[in-house]
Formats: sequence, C-alpha cells, structure tokens
Amino acid sequence: MYIRKLKSRNGNLQVQVVQKIGRQNKVVRHLGTARNELETSELVSLAKEYIENQRIRSGKISFFDNRYSTSEMGKILSKFCIRRILDSVMFDFFSHFYRVLDFDKIGNKGFTDLVIARILFPASKAKTRDFLESKLNKRYSLSGLYRIMEEMYRLDFQSRLEEKMTAFTRVFSPTVSVLFFDVTTLYYESFDEDDLRKFGFSKDNKANQPQLVVTLTVTADGFPLHLRVFPGNKFEGHVMLPCIREIIQKYHLNHFVVVADSAMVSHINMEELEKENLFYIVGARLGNLPATLREQIITVPKVDGATKRFAVGNNRVLVVSYSQKRANKDRSDREKQLKRAQFAVQNPSVVSKRFKFLRKVKNHNLEVNAENVTKAQLLEGLKGYLTNAVGFPDDEIIAKYSQLWQVEKSFRISKSDLKARPVFHTVREKIEVHLTIVFASLAIIRLVEKTTSKSVQKVLWLLDQVKEVIMEDTVSGERISKYSEIENQETKDLLKLAKLNWGT
Repeated sequence: MYIRKLKSRNGNLQVQVVQKIGRQNKVVRHLGTARNELETSELVSLAKEYIENQRIRSGKISFFDNRYSTSEMGKILSKFCIRRILDSVMFDFFSHFYRVLDFDKIGNKGFTDLVIARILFPASKAKTRDFLESKLNKRYSLSGLYRIMEEMYRLDFQSRLEEKMTAFTRVFSPTVSVLFFDVTTLYYESFDEDDLRKFGFSKDNKANQPQLVVTLTVTADGFPLHLRVFPGNKFEGHVMLPCIREIIQKYHLNHFVVVADSAMVSHINMEELEKENLFYIVGARLGNLPATLREQIITVPKVDGATKRFAVGNNRVLVVSYSQKRANKDRSDREKQLKRAQFAVQNPSVVSKRFKFLRKVKNHNLEVNAENVTKAQLLEGLKGYLTNAVGFPDDEIIAKYSQLWQVEKSFRISKSDLKARPVFHTVREKIEVHLTIVFASLAIIRLVEKTTSKSVQKVLWLLDQVKEVIMEDTVSGERISKYSEIENQETKDLLKLAKLNWGT
C-alpha cells in the first residue's frame, strides 16, 4: 500500500491509500480533501497511521515502519555489523554428492574440506588454507593441511577412493563393459629433475620443464575409476598394460572393452590384451598403414556415414568410416599445412620444427612433399578403428570409440576447472596426494554434471548467488546467520536436488 495525492480541478488535493492488485490500482481508503498545506499534512499523517495499523494487524512488523525516524533507524543498525559472508551453501551442495559417493566413509573432516575446496577454489595449499578460513569459516594451519595429506598417503586414500567409485558404478551397471583409457602430462614450475619429475614429450608444450605422466581410466559415463602417476619420461604406450592389469586384479573387472586413442597402439599392447581375453578398440593412423592397404581404404564410398571393414590378420579388423564434416576439416587443415610448407620453401630460415608437407633434398634444400599432400587428400574424411571385437557391428565399434571424449573431458576438467597443473609439490608423496584430491574432486564433478545436466561452471555460477551472512550484535556479542534471498528458480532446483531448503 502507498499514499496517493490527486489534484482536483479546483486545485484541492485528495489523499488516498492505494494498493496495487495485479495491474490495477485499487483505492483502499479515501482520507479526505485538503484545501491547504496544513490539511494536506494532517491527511498524510492519517494515511501513514492507517497503513501502519494495517501492517501490524497482518503480523508484519518491520524496523522500517513509520514509527522510526531516519536517525533512530541509524542508531539501531549501528549496533549490528556483518562479520562474514560465507560460501557455505556451495560447500554443502557439493558435500551432498561427496556423501552420495560414500567418500565420507574414507577420510576425516580435513580430507573433505580439501576435496570440496579444490572444486570451489582450486589453488595452492597456502591459498586453500586462506579460502577455507575466509569463505567457509574453517581454520587450518598450513602444516595442518600437510599433515592431512601425509595421512592420506599413509592410509592409501587413492585406492580406497577407487574402490568406492567401482562400487558406485556397479550399483547402476553390475557389469562394466567398456573402459576408456588415456594419458596426459602435468608440468612443474621448476627446471630440476628427480626420480619422478623428468623431462619428456609434453602435451602442454612445456618441454623445457620436468613433468609427470598421468593415466586415467573412466567408464562410459565419464566416472573415473583409476589414476596412476609415472615418471615424466615414460613412453605413454608403455603405461596402459600395467594399469589395465591392476584394474583386473584389484577390482575383479574382466570381459570389458578397452577404448584408447592411436598413441596406445602397439603390437605388444594388442597381443597382451588378447592374452587377457579382452577386447580393444583403438584409433588407427591411416597414413602410416602399408600402401597396399591404403589403396583399399580409399575405396570407401565418399558418402556421409559410409563404413567398410578390412581384415588385417591375427583375428583383427580395421573399420573405416567416412564423414563429410571430417572431410571439410581435413581439407582445411591440409590447405593450411600446404601454405605453411610453401612459405617455408621460400623462407627456409623460419623452419625451426617439423613441417607436415616439407622434406629435405640435396644440399639441405627444402621442397614440398607432394607425395604426402596427395596421400592426405585421398584420406580426407576417413577415420580408422582397429579392433579384435570382430563380432561387433561397425556402428557399435564406432559408437564406443566416439565416447572416448569422456576421458578427454575428464582431463580437461582436471587441468582447467580443478587446476591440477602446474604442480608445485616436490616430494613424491605430496605429488600423489595432490592428484588423489583432484581425482576425488573430479568424481564429484562428473556426478554433479550427470545429475544436473549442467556444466560445473554453470552450477558454481548459480550457487554463487546464495551467501550465508553472519551478523553480530556489537552490544551483546550475539551472532546470527541469514541466507541471501534466492530469486533464480534454477538455483532453487539445485538446492532441492541436494536436499538443501534455504530460500526454497
């Protein structure tokens, strides 16, 4: 309700109390007509008194009603101060999924705080300590956090987390039929090597800095099951078999299909997987195949979705598919590479690395490798899949390989959202525990994304709108907490999903 003054034709003022109902203004009470300023002031006072009485009768009492003057209100509010504004709602939201995965049965409160903090504010342990205190009202010393990490290593939290993830996966799918395997590298802000940190081929383009080789195995839904760390100079093709054997022996998983990219391909790997009675689907590098087989491959019809399979011996087949979208991209890439090669021929001083369509000739001169250009042109739009699952139809083989993006996305989340790189720890135990924390956080994120059908960035943005405000009476010292108002329905839905009822 509010006071409205209407001017009549004769210059008098009508004073009314009006309430907006829908799009219409309804006159609740007409106080009278004023012919001068004194009468206007008296009628306005009566209108304010009427509004105040109506509010009190309805049970709505406010510090801001008209019985307080501005100066009196200032005196009242001066006795209160805002002590903290906390992100406790975000913490409680992700803690719900932490418990769903049964991680709360593994570690103590400190482990929980480190894992959730890695999602909310991925940073160094020193900055994590500051975040926990300033935004979650959880106090730790830096040495206290390191003691928690030491306990995590001593009690082998990594294996216990993997057991929980395997058990969680089996609830929804008693038989794990597909596992996706990939490798990445994590670099250091350092230039010193040791037994673990080694110089090697860097996927982060940090070849001048020591690194780790990290393997990750996930399910078809993207849930991480297994993570291991190897020295930075370890060839990635040699790390798959130890990890797969450990998964089989430790978690009694067998009769599943291993899906990996072309970097994992080697005759030894394929033979060893076959000895374990496992199926595999790996990407094939068509350009490296024998010329006789390539001549057969280019006969695949250039029709979107066309497939053809070729026997390659040892009870293995090569499935080749054609995609017009892929052909367009391959053509664009070829044209760019060809232009670079042609420029390098004219300007040999710019050649500082390997060019795809460039080769050396006599007297160290350079020329465009026309043979490689022709080969790339013939293979445009074609993708190969090498497998021993000869009983699978072509579309199933392609579909299973196409899900390899799940493990690639998990690596992207780990590197970008969870900031697993660069690594600042130098002691092997702390390095492995750092990745254990990342592993646990990754599992929670993948569950949240699957449950909410939203990216973790979107979820964090929606939850960031809800804050816990800690207020204190400076006279009595009494503190109360109040949650900010939630206006976004998506945020309310997220809180309901996690069984949180603040503002909903």
